[in-house]
Amino acid sequence: MDPQYYTQFNSAQPAAPSTNTSLAQLLHRADVLSTAFNSHHSSSFNNVQSVQSACTQLQNLLSLPSTPVTRSRPEGGMKERGMVKVQEVIEEALAAVRDDLGKMERDVEQLNALLFEADLFLATPGTALQHGLNPREALTHVSGLFAQYQSELIRLREVLADFTTEEIQVEEFVEEWRVMKEVDKGQEAELSDLVDVLGSWGATGGGLDVEMS
Repeated sequence: MDPQYYTQFNSAQPAAPSTNTSLAQLLHRADVLSTAFNSHHSSSFNNVQSVQSACTQLQNLLSLPSTPVTRSRPEGGMKERGMVKVQEVIEEALAAVRDDLGKMERDVEQLNALLFEADLFLATPGTALQHGLNPREALTHVSGLFAQYQSELIRLREVLADFTTEEIQVEEFVEEWRVMKEVDKGQEAELSDLVDVLGSWGATGGGLDVEMS
């Protein structure tokens, strides 16, 4: 993994929160960024499928008989010309996937910047509490989103690297890209923690019974 990639997350400088920016707005911005990442991942899967389709075409072309290169056919026959074209399509689709990853990386960088803003609210908790929000809980929420999406970005980059270095085949590449494993894992953990908290509250007379199916 490129060391510069990690440096980007450690080099962000905190800025004082704007007087016009409430903690609620900060939380909204974090959720918007997570939604943007989801959207960019969804769009990237279209390009991943284009890679898969082109790879299938390439395999079909490889099964055709070769045509000798001659003076009148310097590019060979249909097989040879087709392979050159399909390989170009694959490279274009992979370039589009890398562009999509760049967009996801920018989403994660902005989530990281929000961490510093959320942290600064801890220094002035009265500003946040007057809106009925706990700055520590907000920081936990934003840091949780950042951790999930940063881990997902790293995983996707590794999946792409494994495919381009031929450590995995295109079918595994598509399957690994299809779902956001790290984000799903994080959300499942959050839901489990919430159920535990509600269950404890109900058990201590909080007035809520939690039933697990």
